[in-house]
Amino acid sequence: MKKIPPIFDKRQGLAAGLIQFKWLLLMACLWLISLSSQAAPWHAHEAIYQAVSQFSQQELGSNVRTGKLDERSRYALCTSALLVTLPFNNQKTVKVVCEKTHNSSSWSLYLSVNVQSKTKAWRLISAIAEQSTITAKHVSLVTYTGSHNNFMGSETNPIGQQVKRRLKVGQWLSPADLSHLQRLWRAAEDIPQGQVVKLKHLTSSEESVQTASPNAVTNSGQLIGRIARRYIKAGKLLDKNDIEGQKLVVISNQALPMGRELIAQDLALAWVPEHKLRQTEFSQTDALVGWVTKRHIATQIPLTKDMLRKAYLVLKGSQVSLQINADNYQISNDAEALSNGSLGDKIKVKLIPSGIVKQGLVIGKGQVELSRWVQKISGWVMIRFYIK
Repeated sequence: MKKIPPIFDKRQGLAAGLIQFKWLLLMACLWLISLSSQAAPWHAHEAIYQAVSQFSQQELGSNVRTGKLDERSRYALCTSALLVTLPFNNQKTVKVVCEKTHNSSSWSLYLSVNVQSKTKAWRLISAIAEQSTITAKHVSLVTYTGSHNNFMGSETNPIGQQVKRRLKVGQWLSPADLSHLQRLWRAAEDIPQGQVVKLKHLTSSEESVQTASPNAVTNSGQLIGRIARRYIKAGKLLDKNDIEGQKLVVISNQALPMGRELIAQDLALAWVPEHKLRQTEFSQTDALVGWVTKRHIATQIPLTKDMLRKAYLVLKGSQVSLQINADNYQISNDAEALSNGSLGDKIKVKLIPSGIVKQGLVIGKGQVELSRWVQKISGWVMIRFYIK
């Protein structure tokens, strides 16, 4: 009988050799990985969190929450101090950098941070139905702690506004919850130019803010008692450019020539539209009695400081008498006023015959006082000037 060659036995030996080779290759890989891990150990995640926490407390405050790293991520051990910065124009992300040294490689990563701040915000204390108007019984202004910055705070007042949807108790109120409707005012009838606006001239309705200009009037208090700047047709949506305020000021009661010293009959009080008031006006007639006009002034004109001056109590070139009062004696000397002066003005006078120039204060008609103290053996003296 013919023998069959032992092919099967050879194949089994080859397979066993391949298995042994694979095991040796696997062991070699594990050995290399072990050497690599020993040569370059990983930077602990906790050390990264600690560096971010220290930075956050210094720069952002104590109430900061840090995001989490992927547990599978690995970063080479950093032999230098980690550098933490705020790379963007916000307080939501920090950047951690390991700078390259002779025995460590460089790397960087980003982590999210959540700043927990305290502020006052509006919160629902009672449920409110869709398209309902918010009242004081629905909301309360309470302290909010967290990072959400889109809630309605103390600088806004939601009372009187409508909600777009049903809101539950405990919900924080945000602008997105409110309906984009607001109360706008229209002319109920034609309003002539210069007419003082009254409540009967107005009508209001809830309208979309998209239909209104940025200057639209939302409060009747901005309209009533003010003046129509132009003719306003009935039905027009009113804005701040349609009306203006008025002010009670002193006006000329008659035509006044230049150089006139004002008396009470020359003056009157009147309400004047704001657009006609250009400079500083006066609000009391008594304060202007005795002042002098600097130019011709027509009747019914609001009086301003550039039109008037105080009456001169001292005239340029007037001769004055200088008196020095001491304890037991008095010295007098002549002087000349070098300029005109109204009450309270400081003017210069020249002593005669020495020509010495001194500055004094106009204190009355024909009187100038020099408030200067001269030290003498006998004490302190005051110098006065009197117009002759």
